[in-house]
Amino acid sequence: MMGKYVEEKILLESGTNELEIVEFQIDQSVPATGDGVYHGFFGVNVGKVREIINTPEVITKMSGSPPCIEGIVELRGRIIPVINLPKWLGRYNESLPLKRIIITEFNRSFNGFLVNNVTRIHRVSWEQVEPPTGVISMECQDSITGVIKFDKKIVLILDFEKIVMELDPDAGFKKEEVKVDRKELRKGKKIFVAEDSGMVAKLIKSTLTEAGYDVNWDYNGLACWNRLTEVRNKINESGEPLEKFVSLIISDVEMPQMDGLHLLSKIRRDPILSDLPVILFSSMASEDNIRKWEGLKATEVITKPEMPLLVSRVDYHTLGIGYD
Repeated sequence: MMGKYVEEKILLESGTNELEIVEFQIDQSVPATGDGVYHGFFGVNVGKVREIINTPEVITKMSGSPPCIEGIVELRGRIIPVINLPKWLGRYNESLPLKRIIITEFNRSFNGFLVNNVTRIHRVSWEQVEPPTGVISMECQDSITGVIKFDKKIVLILDFEKIVMELDPDAGFKKEEVKVDRKELRKGKKIFVAEDSGMVAKLIKSTLTEAGYDVNWDYNGLACWNRLTEVRNKINESGEPLEKFVSLIISDVEMPQMDGLHLLSKIRRDPILSDLPVILFSSMASEDNIRKWEGLKATEVITKPEMPLLVSRVDYHTLGIGYD
């Protein structure tokens, strides 16, 4: 039932500030417990999951790969690398069976993640997702993006993108050289960025700031919306044009408190802010998800980590020109 649910992509309506997560187990041997096993509960956004399969008897090994890459499998004509997630987290015990592989699609790539088990799917509001504490981040190699507290368990949202980028640096973000001859044109153009990844936000901000843009960064959609509310109030008081305060929004989709889709829907419903260009910059921008988001009227949807394209389209929507 779990595999069928994920494969059919029965997802939530966009813009509701809700998400569904696939909950899975990473087990550890702990002699002090009753059954000698501690079950750690983790989650991943169902929008990144293509399907969940039973672990095959044979996974083809690859020489020279990092220790946590178990090998490759063929699935529906596609060759997919398989990552041993407990091993990457430093929690692997070969006596505890890895029963499932979570097949993901994000950043235009497919990967498989070995886990001890997949338990259920939760539907929650982004308001329930709390930022991780420093202790949790350090314990999990700084790879937790959110924490969800339930009555009898805590589920940690794991940053699958960080894992893939560390294992394959070529798949990650690279600083983009921008055209400095446009610096004067960009002067005074204000860009608001909503992004919960500090690494990604710093790269976007430094790249656009060096190009001449005035960039403000908020950790999530709620903080960005609060900033936009202040802008709206200033416009109501002064009668000055929106362009004086903000020229464009760049927003991630997955963020605690308020996601990018809900932020976009609130902008489009606001009579003062409704025409503001909004670029969704997300690892989840697959063809399926882009079709799902069409009704929210994003100005553009760009897949991470396409920094060159992002810079080009910011120029286009703020200056009316793109790259040559």
